[in-house]
Amino acid sequence: MRVSIQWLRELLDTPWDTEEIARRLTMGGIEVEAVEDAAPLFHGVVVAAVQSIAPHPEADKLRVAQVDAGDGQLRTVVCGADNLAVGQRVPLALPGALLPDGRSIAISALRGVSSEGMLCAAAELGLDDGSSGLLILDADAPLGADLRCYLGLDDQILTLGITPNRGDALSVTGVARDLFALGAEIVSRPVNDGPTPAWTIVRPDNAAPGNGGFAPHIAADAQNACPSYTALWIEGVPERLPDHLRERLRRAGQRCIHPVVDLLNLQMLETGQPLHAFDADTLQGELNVRWAQAGEILDALDGRDLPLESDMLVIADSAGPVALAGIIGGRRTAVSARTRCIVLESAFFQPKAIQGRARRLGLQTDAAMRFERGVDFALGPVVASSTLQCLATLGTVHLRTERSCTVLGQLPEHVPILLRRARLARILGMDYEDAVVEAALTRLGLRVNRTHDGWQALSPSHRFDLHIEADLIEEVGRIYGYERLPAHRPEGTLQPVPMARAPQPAALRGALQARDYHEVITYSFVSRQAQDLFTPGADAPALLNPLSADLAVMRASLWPGLMQALQFNMKRQQDRVRIFELGRVFSADGQRLVLGGCIVGTADRESWAQPQRAADFYDLKGDVSALLALWPDTEFTFRPLGDHPALHPGQAAEICVEDQRVGMLGALHPTLAAEYDLDKSPFFFYLDMEWLSGLTNVSRFTSLSPFPALRRDMALVIPQDILAGTVLNAMRLAASGIVQQITIFDRYQGPSLTAGTYSLAFALLLQDAERTLTETDVQAEMDQLLVAVRRLGSIELRA
Repeated sequence: MRVSIQWLRELLDTPWDTEEIARRLTMGGIEVEAVEDAAPLFHGVVVAAVQSIAPHPEADKLRVAQVDAGDGQLRTVVCGADNLAVGQRVPLALPGALLPDGRSIAISALRGVSSEGMLCAAAELGLDDGSSGLLILDADAPLGADLRCYLGLDDQILTLGITPNRGDALSVTGVARDLFALGAEIVSRPVNDGPTPAWTIVRPDNAAPGNGGFAPHIAADAQNACPSYTALWIEGVPERLPDHLRERLRRAGQRCIHPVVDLLNLQMLETGQPLHAFDADTLQGELNVRWAQAGEILDALDGRDLPLESDMLVIADSAGPVALAGIIGGRRTAVSARTRCIVLESAFFQPKAIQGRARRLGLQTDAAMRFERGVDFALGPVVASSTLQCLATLGTVHLRTERSCTVLGQLPEHVPILLRRARLARILGMDYEDAVVEAALTRLGLRVNRTHDGWQALSPSHRFDLHIEADLIEEVGRIYGYERLPAHRPEGTLQPVPMARAPQPAALRGALQARDYHEVITYSFVSRQAQDLFTPGADAPALLNPLSADLAVMRASLWPGLMQALQFNMKRQQDRVRIFELGRVFSADGQRLVLGGCIVGTADRESWAQPQRAADFYDLKGDVSALLALWPDTEFTFRPLGDHPALHPGQAAEICVEDQRVGMLGALHPTLAAEYDLDKSPFFFYLDMEWLSGLTNVSRFTSLSPFPALRRDMALVIPQDILAGTVLNAMRLAASGIVQQITIFDRYQGPSLTAGTYSLAFALLLQDAERTLTETDVQAEMDQLLVAVRRLGSIELRA
């Protein structure tokens, strides 16, 4: 939300500058995301009046205007704007003026006619509001006035990040209230203290259609969804909003549409109450607030015909729906240039009656955003009265009281909330004086009474987010100042850790971070297309009301989300990406905790010490093996995997414990790489943490041997159908206690070997804890290992 500092200061009396206001808001929980100037820097632009217009003698698209800049002389200005007309007040950049794009204005000849300045469009002054042609000012704009001063352009705009629970702050008044609670002063009359409405207020049962007036009717089954509905029949509409209001709307990020619509938008921005206006002459019969009927269509203002469902609240006349309550109006009754009489709607709709409906129809409107988060339920009639007064100041309007009515049912009630001193001190870490707590809550608008162990507080209608004790504790801490809360060093007693335990998530994260991986957190929802690409036939649950098609089903694998994060980084020139995620995947039977990751790019960071090399399958296998080393008592086996739809059939493996699959790894399948338009093939892995968590490790102390270690190498020629892992496991099972480590350090396949074979070289580290090993001991161990591997097939020593 964008808030003008000038507008904010109309509601506040505070010596704080913009920087201090931004700091107070951010520390108070309303984040200020940006502070920017309301208009770019320019000077030398004044208000001028167009006195006469003549055709340009040498150019059909140019005209020569005589303009008065208020200094007693007429200036000749050449202009090509289509909307130039005699009598207008327009911005004139005088000779010597500097425009936002860096242009300096000077007297110059255009097609043989001297031009003493330039008439400016809004975009040329950095005030683009979506209009074309010259910026037309009010007819009574003071001649010769500096445009920056006249429009108050020396202003700053705060861009605020309002959290979903703070719908009360989605208005200038709401922001002012929060600043008041944080120590500033509100000097203007609060919006909910307006005059008593001049029209009739009736109960829903007394507002039946056909009573001779124009009383809106609320259907019996819709009265809980709409307990307050005000409809004012107003004759006469303003022709134009004053420049200062149009400029205020622009700074809020809105475009001018129609004087009535613009004024209602301004009222919503100031008070937080969404409003709507119907062209009264287009209504057929009286208004009826009801639930939509099957098959009904709304001709929405965005140009679409929206199919309505039975759980959607609508405003209808005798011909059908004219608005989707709290979301969007219809074209048939829309305010237009021909409108001379309006019906002003100011209502309260329960959030549950609005939530989800706009997203279901692919809509996003300011009104829906506010009603979904919550609107002050007491505000409707008051803002309607305030809007009527504003319309009266802009032109001649007449309220038809006999056709105006507020239907007021059972509004929500706030239950008193108990706040205990002890609980407050425990949560916030310090004792507060009673006066401090009462002042904080009172400045927030709560009515506070003391009890024997604390306070009882009743929240105002605009703070619909306060329900429980924790809410009040948060408010006290927020208003007192988070930065003023005490810092305490944590205290605790060290407890012995059980010997047998599974590796914790922190250990897994640490192992991957040490290998240059970055942790990511992706959505638990993915698109159905991505799900089918990585896990075709998965039975993961689908969402009934997804936010979008890209978030339609619960993920059955972490890989689609990791792929999305990978693409995001690669499109931003990140050629080397190593990421992982520890999260849950879902199926019809439940959910499982899974660790997944992927790599792409070079194996190591760029360095002068070594040449660059692309990461391959074995780099990923090394990373996964480092993770599996956290279970030193478990024997893991890597087996070829050629039938996974997401992995390359020649570069994929499954990870097994005995015959149980606990993970997979491999290169992305070429068809998927082409589907995602990748020029480098990434590598993926996953580990089933639910299964691995059942494996426990027993911490054991191993003393260091004082005797020397010996290394021996063994090169074997192995048939192609025997896997390297199978040979390695056979050697480890046959080795005695003096063999400390067996490592594969070379693989060779070439013309010097028999066809259908390959060579593996093993490094063996031998050491005894009791004595120095002899050559006889070593040779006996080597012979024992050779006998063990020959049982697998025709394996021989390489000459």
